[in-house]
Amino acid sequence: MSIVVLPPEVASRIAAGEVVERPSSIVKELVENSLDAGASRISVEAADGGASLIRVTDNGHGIDPEELVLAFSRHATSKLPNDGEIEAVTTLGFRGEALPSIAAVADVEAISRTIEEPTAGRAHFRFGELVDQGARGAPAGTTIAVRFLFQQQPARLKFLRSKGSEAGQIANVVSHYALAYPEVAFSLRQDGRETFATTGQGKRREAAASVYGAELRAALIEVRDQSEEHSLEALVAPPSHSRGSRSYITIFINRRWVRSRSLSFAVEEAYQGLLQVRRFPLAIVDLRLPAAEVDVNVHPAKTEVRLRNERQVFTYVQRPIRSVLSGLAPVGSGPVVGWPRTEEVSPALTATSALGTPIPIEAPPLLSRPNPAPPAETTHETPAEAQPSLPAALPILRPLGQAGTTYIIAEGPTGLYLVDQHAAHERVMFERISAQQSSQNEKPTQALLSPIALELTPTQQSLISTYADALRNHGFEIESFGPGDYLLRAAPPALRREEPARALAELLDLLNRED
Repeated sequence: MSIVVLPPEVASRIAAGEVVERPSSIVKELVENSLDAGASRISVEAADGGASLIRVTDNGHGIDPEELVLAFSRHATSKLPNDGEIEAVTTLGFRGEALPSIAAVADVEAISRTIEEPTAGRAHFRFGELVDQGARGAPAGTTIAVRFLFQQQPARLKFLRSKGSEAGQIANVVSHYALAYPEVAFSLRQDGRETFATTGQGKRREAAASVYGAELRAALIEVRDQSEEHSLEALVAPPSHSRGSRSYITIFINRRWVRSRSLSFAVEEAYQGLLQVRRFPLAIVDLRLPAAEVDVNVHPAKTEVRLRNERQVFTYVQRPIRSVLSGLAPVGSGPVVGWPRTEEVSPALTATSALGTPIPIEAPPLLSRPNPAPPAETTHETPAEAQPSLPAALPILRPLGQAGTTYIIAEGPTGLYLVDQHAAHERVMFERISAQQSSQNEKPTQALLSPIALELTPTQQSLISTYADALRNHGFEIESFGPGDYLLRAAPPALRREEPARALAELLDLLNRED
């Protein structure tokens, strides 16, 4: 087979696949362009989860009308004046791939005016082809409207998730950049409804209140650390405000929102011993490093970075957060005097028997905290006869006591059992709800004595309408009574003694989780 050069339109669509994975990818690229343009107000509008419309408007310095079409050429950028700066990138976008990649897979209209120009330039692209250009009146700044995403790529269109899920991802992007840039006023409208807005007053705590709710605003703890070349500013929630997934750990490096498993684990390590099993912290970490120590040229979407001294940065994040949290007691432990630091915790657990006598119990290896570095994979296989066999059902157990406010210690016919009480509780709730669904006599919902005001994140709000029928079938009755405000009026009977609002929020997080 002979070698041929791909036509430009085919090469553009292939390149677009690296940048435009889904509608939220477009929102991310356009918001980053607005921030690099010095905007103090950014509004985002989306319809049908971004598949029908994405419109981003800012009041930044704009694009010269004569250069507007050039901005949609591949590798055209104003953010990298010379190739020497590739080793120390200080802007959010620099590859010159975003606009041409978006134009290759959608119908795009761009309107932009600089403060010096009397009129704005306009350019209209339809799936990579320039179809119209000219001038029109518009305020200073830039508006880019993206319509009919992936209409000419049906294979990619059918792999988009539900409208609610895609809308949730868009809300996730906008809310994270609102946390990174509290001095910028953000607004988000989805399907004609305003779901999110910040004031742009420059206070991250206020931006966090817009994202996570007013209740969390007062509970957030400030963490600051400063050295000659590094600085760390963080807002961390106390253990009592933990979450059911890691998605609430937000990391910014030089104001760039990144996904870093290492630094997320550093935050988790700072909470070691303070959280229940399978609970995760809520933290907003703003880390400033010398630009030369961060390689942002790793992934086309710029969501991943490579750190020159990753171990040192891990410690730099973990230690100050742990220092602030070290005086806090673990959740559910009641008043504790002199809660020890992680390194001071004894390896032996102590429980109280039914007769009131203390029982020392050595912590088994399976319950110990894993090391920060994952163990190396082994090539040999454990013989089947050496593997422990677990019973299909637990035998009748006699409770003896409790260890670490987490494990129930019980005696069984074959020895001592450690039962994760939180996992057991979740299983009991699951069985109750399952039995409720199959019961013909019990009503699937129970009205609350007084409605509960819900404080939902923009991502959770986007999922409410999508899963409204499923939530109603499972006993949740939710009523909207204002922009971003909801009331919970009824819940499944199995949750009548629990916290139905918290259960609903975690259910929405579970629906939005991508494994």
